[in-house]
Amino acid sequence: MTVSSRLTRTQVAVLAVLASLALVGNAVTAQAQGCAQLCRETNVVSVRVPTVLRLSLDGSPLVVARHDQPGPTDAGPTAIVKSNGRWRLQVGAGSETWTPADADARTDKPVEDLLWSTSGAGGYASLSTMPSVAATGSSTAGTPIRFFFQTRFEGAADTTGTYTMVVRYTLTSS
Repeated sequence: MTVSSRLTRTQVAVLAVLASLALVGNAVTAQAQGCAQLCRETNVVSVRVPTVLRLSLDGSPLVVARHDQPGPTDAGPTAIVKSNGRWRLQVGAGSETWTPADADARTDKPVEDLLWSTSGAGGYASLSTMPSVAATGSSTAGTPIRFFFQTRFEGAADTTGTYTMVVRYTLTSS
């Protein structure tokens, strides 16, 4: 015979009776207001609406870096931010190095070789595993932030091959 951790029907019935007795013992008599024509009470209701954030990416997340055209600017995705409060959009890398997608690719290509900007005209910064602030704002029904990328090549060190990297976009309230 095994001991079960479930309550028997009898135990449940006993618990229900004890709970009922406890409630009856603590019952409080309601009192009516003593007013002749109009009785009025007020109640304050409050609600806290938290900051609601939504981030979506439109467009191709694929960045095509071409070694035969040094420093090309490639349009990346467009981040769409929706928020009912202040927000901050950050961009960062998922790892310290690029991932070689084939046997010929360099295994130690640093993440800093991918440059990013929110303006195709310039102002590029090296990507890092430490998130960088790309944009900030306040309440919005949809603010687009376009990303542009450039890839830095290091002559003989960057062998022919395919390289990949996870780029993280993080939206936080500020």
